Amino acid sequence: MVAGPTGHSRGMDLSQALATGVAVSRTLFGATYLLRPQQARSNWIGRAARKPGAQVMIRSQGIRDVALGAGALAAVARGDGAELRRWMLGHTAADLADLVVTWAARDELPTRRSRLAMAVAAISTIAGGVAAATARPSART
Repeated sequence: MVAGPTGHSRGMDLSQALATGVAVSRTLFGATYLLRPQQARSNWIGRAARKPGAQVMIRSQGIRDVALGAGALAAVARGDGAELRRWMLGHTAADLADLVVTWAARDELPTRRSRLAMAVAAISTIAGGVAAATARPSART
């Protein structure tokens, strides 16, 4: 990080770095689920991903993730800490929901896949929460 003329740092700070990582990952997962919902079979819900009704829900989750990722990346690009905090709170809520609902259904899901999905959701929940907590409001907010 480099100090600017007013003493404020320029460059990517912790919240921006975490937010960028979470947002890129979410956007890629979301695009995959939107375009190839059956992919959820191999990394989350198993055979149920082949069913048309499940594919509808997987695609809707995919677009949710693309929108959350794009919004957070736009906030990082603008350097707007207050907006970034709001997007990261949205990410954190979505990831925590994914963790809780996967945990609740874990006995009906493939064991290894559901454990991996819960681990990813837990890590993303923590990263998004830290990014939200450490995001600094910009000078214009």
